[in-house]
Amino acid sequence: MSRNRVIYQSEALYAGPSPATGFQFISGSSVKTDDSQNVGVTGIVNQLQRVQNINYSFNINRQDINQFGELAAIDRVILDSPTVSLDFSYLLANFGNEKVLGFSPLDGSVSCMSGILNKISDSRNYYVKTVSEGQDAVGEARNANDEVIAIGNGFLTSYSTDGSVGGLPSVSCNVEALNMAFEAGTGTNGGFQTPAVDPENGSRLTSKYRLPQTTGDFGTGTMNISVLRPGDITMTFRQRDAENEGSETDATSPYTAIGASIGASDAKLQSYSFSFDLSREPIQKLGSRFAFSREISFPVTVSCSVDALVSDITTGTLSSVINTDDAYDITVELKEPNDASKVVSMYKLKNAKLDAQSFSSSIGDNKSVTLDFSAQIGGPNQTTLGFFMSGNSVGLDQISTYDTNDGGSAD
Repeated sequence: MSRNRVIYQSEALYAGPSPATGFQFISGSSVKTDDSQNVGVTGIVNQLQRVQNINYSFNINRQDINQFGELAAIDRVILDSPTVSLDFSYLLANFGNEKVLGFSPLDGSVSCMSGILNKISDSRNYYVKTVSEGQDAVGEARNANDEVIAIGNGFLTSYSTDGSVGGLPSVSCNVEALNMAFEAGTGTNGGFQTPAVDPENGSRLTSKYRLPQTTGDFGTGTMNISVLRPGDITMTFRQRDAENEGSETDATSPYTAIGASIGASDAKLQSYSFSFDLSREPIQKLGSRFAFSREISFPVTVSCSVDALVSDITTGTLSSVINTDDAYDITVELKEPNDASKVVSMYKLKNAKLDAQSFSSSIGDNKSVTLDFSAQIGGPNQTTLGFFMSGNSVGLDQISTYDTNDGGSAD
């Protein structure tokens, strides 16, 4: 029976392991290309939780071939590989989604970008599953009415997260990919052909994947938190010595800047946001239909914006900011709703510099200040500069353990 419409109830979003062209199943201690019908073989595609919206599209650029004697083009050929775009957002409840997307939300001792920078967890496939009309995707078994939009060779191109008074903390991501496939039913032996393509010749790979049954959360305990609340968010600033920015020093105050005081005891923070773009440069060569690699364009800058209500004015000048040029470690902690002593997710931007500060005052509104900071992403092993995540992603360790096809075997 055909559908009259599709609504959020019936859809779910998944992400596969990295690399996109690698193996999609695990058997014992090896990652294999086994079909899903084999006994003891488990798919390692994982669902993203708390998703709020999903958008995807593709664009094909064509070049007109004209010649003298004819008004219309005699042909319109494709010179560049099509651009497939995917963007989605989700509510922040833990760092389970970040783990699935290839970040390293460990203990904050390594850059959260380490796996992406060294290509251990860079490219992956994404899947949008749609079940029968009127049915919840959660708990629905595979059947002939299922449909899957599969996006192959996806590379993360941007990540942003924000929180504010009166709003729920959320994350938005953008992905660029090489291929899009449309599947229906349960596939062959419960599996579908991967959407990944060989970048050298543009041919679709023959390996299989299988989507797990849709669930409502990642697990139990902190992996089952519905959402994190703005009342459980704390934000602190720690000043670094401009002459020795490679090591942390205790701040004389949590934050002091020109004209505004937002120290921990006097903070009236209203919102925060962290964001960065991973612009990709397609590397092409003769004889290859697709860009055989999409490399990150460096440097990568992380931006942080903070809004606060203005209270007391502190002494300071723009010249003092320029002369001292202090850097700051900016930390946002999102705590467990039932236990404020436990941090579920933590963002830290290290060695951030103040770029701009603006005040706003109008009739009917409280006077506010906006502070803009920025820092660059450091290398995978650089611990004093860049963007760091620390939080709960329990039960998803296999994403990093089996994130490459090294050592795998095919039966």
